[in-house]
Amino acid sequence: MKTKEQIYQDTREMVNKQDKQNYLEYYRVFLENSSRHDIPTEEVEAIIADAYAVYKHKEAELEEILDLAYLDLVTDNNGYNQAI
Repeated sequence: MKTKEQIYQDTREMVNKQDKQNYLEYYRVFLENSSRHDIPTEEVEAIIADAYAVYKHKEAELEEILDLAYLDLVTDNNGYNQAI
């Protein structure tokens, strides 16, 4: 059975990997659209801004997951802080 420390480390690794994938998806949208001239500049900027907003939203969700994993790490089964 995994310890709380191992679970936290696994969760942190998963969160970091997913955040990187999310950023690369935003970056792909940015690269694909930043040099487009077939649509108005405002529309290109809106597409990129929307992709960035989605990335930031996902990033916030991942940070919350990591925060909760850390809280689980530092609290015992009764909800009290443990010394790390």
